Amino acid sequence: MHLLNSGHLDLNLLIVLKQLLEEKHVSNTALTLGLSQPAVSRALQKLRVVFNDELLIRSGEGYQITERGKVLQSELDQVLQGLEALMQGDSFDPASSTKTIKLFALVPQATALIPKLFSELRERAPNMHMAVDTVPQHHFSCLESGDVHFVMSTAQPDYRQQNLYRLPLQKRDFRLLMSHSHPLAKKKKIQVEDLLTAQLGRISLYGDKRFNLQNRLREKGYLGKDEQLNVPVSLTNFNLASSIAECSDVIFHLPTPYAKEVAKTGKLVLKEVPEEIRSDKEQVYLYWHKRFQNDGMCTWFRELIKEIYSVS
Repeated sequence: MHLLNSGHLDLNLLIVLKQLLEEKHVSNTALTLGLSQPAVSRALQKLRVVFNDELLIRSGEGYQITERGKVLQSELDQVLQGLEALMQGDSFDPASSTKTIKLFALVPQATALIPKLFSELRERAPNMHMAVDTVPQHHFSCLESGDVHFVMSTAQPDYRQQNLYRLPLQKRDFRLLMSHSHPLAKKKKIQVEDLLTAQLGRISLYGDKRFNLQNRLREKGYLGKDEQLNVPVSLTNFNLASSIAECSDVIFHLPTPYAKEVAKTGKLVLKEVPEEIRSDKEQVYLYWHKRFQNDGMCTWFRELIKEIYSVS
């Protein structure tokens, strides 16, 4: 790892601090940075004076991070990335880069978009690392905090989130996923009446009771205000939907690209949503924060995505 040099501000201390907070161990930090253990210990003492905090408290063979240290740890990546960009300019060489590109996408978007993108990344930037977060969360908070470079989402930012850019990736619709042994699997065309009496699975990413299919049926007058569909199971992510559908009479309403992928086992069947209650296709966007608009790596990555998915 190359340490930074700069006039009166010793940026090397920040690099040592970042590694100390990750390792929580002086010897391991010294080994990682190619420094002596006494040098790292002296750096820690200087850092304690600079930040007026212990930062790391000895615990057994290592250290525990103080609350002040946790705050600094959450900010250091962004600060050091910004300083590196200032010193290196906007040049970026994918063939030699060892940087990490960080993305957030829910499972349907990740399943449909990430594999092809990762394959191209491996071809063109073999030493880069891709970190993909699929744990449900508010889609734009990780962009605003700087925890990720990009978000793939159908969601729309609210009026307070003014520092975001976006690029359209693809449009998607929905399919009904069910077991090949389900009574409705043999029907050529599913009717609205079939859904009103069927057993349906709800995916509630935030643990609430919203159900888009049920809302759509109400909007179109097929369900009364207080009427409910038969929903014997609710999930907080997409991962179990196919397994549950495969071994039960439950039907799931899922984004088409994802539904097609999980139906490849041959034990699941896809059916079109009845025309009367189909929603307009949703647009999946690539979002990024303005802080990365002119970043060399992110600019290259956006151009790669444009090429792969033929968008402009």
